[in-house]
Amino acid sequence: MGRDTRRSRLVIAALLVLAFTLITLDYRTGDSATGVRGALHSVVGGVENAVTAVTRPIGRTVSSLTHPNRYHDRADRLAEENAALRRSIADDAEIDRLAGELSALRLLADKGQYTIVPARVIAVGDVTGMDWTVTINAGRRDGLAVDKVVVNTAGLVGTVASVTDQTAVIRLICDPTSRIGARLETTQLLGAVAGGQGPRNLTFTLYDASYQVKEGDRLVTFGSLDYVAGVPIGEVTRVVDVGGLSRTAEVRPFVSIGTLDLVGVVVGGPPGDPGDRVLPPREVPPAGGPQPPAGDAAASTPPAGTPPAGTAPAGTAPAGQGAAGGQPQAGTGTATQGAG
Repeated sequence: MGRDTRRSRLVIAALLVLAFTLITLDYRTGDSATGVRGALHSVVGGVENAVTAVTRPIGRTVSSLTHPNRYHDRADRLAEENAALRRSIADDAEIDRLAGELSALRLLADKGQYTIVPARVIAVGDVTGMDWTVTINAGRRDGLAVDKVVVNTAGLVGTVASVTDQTAVIRLICDPTSRIGARLETTQLLGAVAGGQGPRNLTFTLYDASYQVKEGDRLVTFGSLDYVAGVPIGEVTRVVDVGGLSRTAEVRPFVSIGTLDLVGVVVGGPPGDPGDRVLPPREVPPAGGPQPPAGDAAASTPPAGTPPAGTAPAGTAPAGQGAAGGQPQAGTGTATQGAG
């Protein structure tokens, strides 16, 4: 009994000495993993890693069983944050788009000196072919009234058909009952544009049958007590020849009916007819288009040593040829005098 007690004390003393030795080594070596500490760490660390690899899945499973909604709640929270971020980005893009459209609409109003009330399309009416209308979020309290012209950045959209305090119904230009006075660009030839042929096709008829319509002609409103003048309508795409008279034509409107969003209701007209200045500029013809008249070619300076016999009128070619050999400008002047 005494011998066992003595042996136990010796074991405890040996363990204490070993513990103090390890503490001393750990203090002196710091973060290094060499020597006895490194060997012990490698042995104990391996066992620790093995135990962790076995017990971690078990711990997660137990945690998921005891807290079944923890991961679902986190997933829902992340989904909500993602959706909010997407909405924020979409809202910023929408604000930028509307700001650009509003700026372009103001520019059109400034060109025509129109007073407009901006509004957005909030509903679409029956578009089965018998009733082409949309509803906007502006009404009588904003100064709107029946028969007021409605435009967007491209041109004429339609007219106000009915109005309430907060909303208004717009009769689109393609509506079968729509009929608006129009004028050909750069002329005083008047007619009327009517709907009923679909959203991309209008019908224009000249009042005076002695005149003709040509493809490429553009139309604007000519103005009346109800409609302001100068609003772009569309471009002639095909001329209908009826009985030898070409006074009826198909017109493609400038406005895209299917993409209407921001519009402007003209509540105040210009002090005078704006003419054609609200129309967009025509495209420049490509290279190789119509050549200048022959008279312009004759008036231009020919290359040195090249006789302009093909361009000068008869009877003046000798004078032009004589001048071409020395002074091109004098030769050109002689040819012009001969033409006169």
